[in-house]
Amino acid sequence: MAHDLVVFVPGVMGSVLRDGDGRDVWNLSLSVGGRLAVGMERFFQRLALPPGLGDEVPDGPGALTPAGLLREPRIYPGLLPHVAYRELARHLGELAEGRVAVFPYDWRLSNRHSARLLKEFVDRELQRWCEERRAADDEEEPRVIFVCHSMGGLVTRYYLEVLGGRETARSLVTIGTPYSGAVKAVRILTGTLSGRKLLGVGDRLREALVAAARTMPAVHQLLPTYQCVTEHAAGTRLDAVPLPDLDNAMVDDAFAFRRELDAAVRRNTAEDLLAGRPAPYRVFASGGKGEPTDVTLSLSAGDITYADRFGAEDPWQGDGTVPCLSATPPEWEDSARVDWFRLGHTALPNDALVHRQLHDRYEALDHRPYQVLGTGFGIDVPEAVGAGTPLPVTAVSEDPGLLLQAHLVSPDSGETIERRRLRPDGDGGYSATFSPSAGVWMVEVSAPHATGTPVQREAVLVLD
Repeated sequence: MAHDLVVFVPGVMGSVLRDGDGRDVWNLSLSVGGRLAVGMERFFQRLALPPGLGDEVPDGPGALTPAGLLREPRIYPGLLPHVAYRELARHLGELAEGRVAVFPYDWRLSNRHSARLLKEFVDRELQRWCEERRAADDEEEPRVIFVCHSMGGLVTRYYLEVLGGRETARSLVTIGTPYSGAVKAVRILTGTLSGRKLLGVGDRLREALVAAARTMPAVHQLLPTYQCVTEHAAGTRLDAVPLPDLDNAMVDDAFAFRRELDAAVRRNTAEDLLAGRPAPYRVFASGGKGEPTDVTLSLSAGDITYADRFGAEDPWQGDGTVPCLSATPPEWEDSARVDWFRLGHTALPNDALVHRQLHDRYEALDHRPYQVLGTGFGIDVPEAVGAGTPLPVTAVSEDPGLLLQAHLVSPDSGETIERRRLRPDGDGGYSATFSPSAGVWMVEVSAPHATGTPVQREAVLVLD
C-alpha cells in the first residue's frame, strides 16, 4: 500500500492572513479596538482589494501573506461564521509525521491565482515526500490525496484539470465544496443580507463588509452558476439577468471560471476514454444536509427575494451555505454518490464521522495486484468515408506491446469480411486500414491474447 501524501486545502476564510509587519489581519478581535463598530469598519476596509485586480496579486497595503491554518473561530458577517479547523487539525496530526501538507492561501484572491500557487506547493511537497519514502525503502511511488473544504475544492480541481495536475493525484475528497456556487454569495455582493443573521447591525457596518466583499474575485467565483433565478419556468442563470449592485464583469468571470473547469473535465475524460485508461484520480464528495439554505432567488421591482426550494418542490436543503445540488460534482448525474451529513458548513470538516471516512480514503487497499483486470485501449474510426477511400482504424493504449486485431464485420450477417493486424508504432499507437465497399459496416478491435481486454466496436458508413 502506497503511503500517499495528504494535502489539505482549506475553504474561504480558512487561512490566517498577515500583513508586512506580521500582524494577524484576519482577526476581528485584534482589530476592533475600543469602539467596536468603528474598529469593524476599519477591519473590513483593511481586507479590501484594489479594483480590477482580476487574477493578479495586490501591491502595497492590500498584499497579505497566508500564515497557516485557521484554528480559532472567525466571522465575516453576512458571508460566513467560521468555526475554524481545530478538530480537523487534530485528526490530520494523527497521520505519519511529514505525510500531511497544509496549503494556506489568500482566500480573497482569484481561485486561478490560488491554483497556480497550489501547483508550486504540490510540486515541492510531493518531491519532499517521495524522497522521504525512498529513504524508507518504500518501493511504490506516492501520489497525493487532496482533502478540500468548501472553496478549496474549486482551487484544487482547477489545478488538477486545467493546470495539468491530474497525474499527481490519487483522490480528490471534497467537503461542502460549492461546485456550482452558492446563492449566499449573491446576498453579500448585493447587500441583501439576512436580518435574522445580522440582528441590530447598523447600516455603516453593513456597507463596509459588503464593500470589502465586492473587491474580492474569489467571492464572485462563488456565485451560483446553475439556473437559480426563478423568473421563468425553466429557470435562468445569473449571467442572463442583471442584478442590482452585481458587477457584470465579475459575474462574467465567475461563469468563465466554471466553463473552464467544465470544459477541462470533459476534455480530459474524453481523452481517458479514447486511450482506454481509467481516470488518474477518483472524486469523493461529502456535503451537509438538513439546514435551511438559499437555493433560488427572484426579482420584483428591483428587489431580490430568496427561497430554499425550486417552485413548489420540497426544500433543497444544504449545509446553511452550500445547497445540496451544488455540493454534488456537476458531471455526476445525481446526488446519490454524495455522502451526506446533518451538519453545517464549517462543522463538516471537524466532525468525527467525517474523519473516520477520510481515514478510509487514506488507507484504502489497492486490490489490483491481486486481480486480473486486463489491458484497456481505445479506438478511433471515421463515421463516414467515400467508396474507394481507405478506411483508417487507429487505437491507443498505455501498453505499447499489445497484439491488436481489427475485423470489418457485416452488421446484418455478423460475418467478418476483412481482418487486419493493427501495427504498433512503439509508443502506444496502433493503426490499420480497410477497403470496404458501399454500405454500413461494423469495425471490431480486440486483443485476443490479452486476458480481460474488452472488444471495442464502432459503426462506419461507406458512401457510394
